[in-house]
Amino acid sequence: MSASGGTADQLLNKGFIVNRPAASVPGAGGKTLIVTGLHRSGTSLVASVLLQVGVFMGTEINDIVYEDEAMAKILISRDIDALTRLIAERDANYGTWGFKFPMLCRPLGHEDIARFSDPHVIVTFRDPVSVAVRTSLSEYQEPMRLVRTAVEDQAAITTFIERLRCPTLLLSYEKSLAFPGDFIDAILQFCGLPRGAALRERLVRVIEPNRQTYIAQARRRYEGMIDGVAGGGLHGWCRLTDAADPVALDLLVDDQPVLTVLADGFRQDLLDAGFGTGHHGFTIDLSQLSIRSDQVIRVLVAVHAIELGNGGRRLEAYQG
Repeated sequence: MSASGGTADQLLNKGFIVNRPAASVPGAGGKTLIVTGLHRSGTSLVASVLLQVGVFMGTEINDIVYEDEAMAKILISRDIDALTRLIAERDANYGTWGFKFPMLCRPLGHEDIARFSDPHVIVTFRDPVSVAVRTSLSEYQEPMRLVRTAVEDQAAITTFIERLRCPTLLLSYEKSLAFPGDFIDAILQFCGLPRGAALRERLVRVIEPNRQTYIAQARRRYEGMIDGVAGGGLHGWCRLTDAADPVALDLLVDDQPVLTVLADGFRQDLLDAGFGTGHHGFTIDLSQLSIRSDQVIRVLVAVHAIELGNGGRRLEAYQG
């Protein structure tokens, strides 16, 4: 026993805080387990743990990031009536259930959390530099700008948490790697879920840093194509998956950069095919350029040098 009256283990920083602990008896009555935090801060890890325990986490689960797409659509649209109906349905069917939605403070205010039955909110935190680097690798963005974004998002979600009146568990992703057993214990105890040595051992194995399937499939992709030449213009399209911002493109002629354009034109065919908002088309006016029919055309995503499909052909091959 130390002079301060605590053991060495009690002095270890295991990286979790229980804010406003539940007054109810663990396991009594149904509750809603809400997982949020910054994007790429460990929310998928917590959601996967709850799924492994048998908590219902949605009807349209994305098995890479464990997000219920049906719930996500309602939250993104801020359709409170639809949310109220979904809550009533799931309360009736499952009692205790949950969902994951990063940065929940954007679609919902702190007062909206009271719409859920006995809400228990789990919030993940991660080093802002790690969040920035992961986002940069996944979304082709400049990491220094993303550090500031991560810090601002952390401030926003912290303010959101402080205003909540329900039990909240704050978790450190970094500490989950150092103390995986304690991380699992904290989640199960907070949620009032069954615990046992065998279950704990199985859930610890879920904690897998740099999970390859996540790294490979959670990354956004540039999609696009040079369609051809019509009406004196070179037509095509390009988008970054799950992003609305227009993509800057470089036109190369015989591998020499000629000009930069934005793929922001609306095309009904893209919208009908389910490609974002449909505002991903581009047209390059060839009459303003001195390009010979035998010169090779390529279109690349600016900065990242990712080439669109159907490139590397002579201009004459795109006619018609």
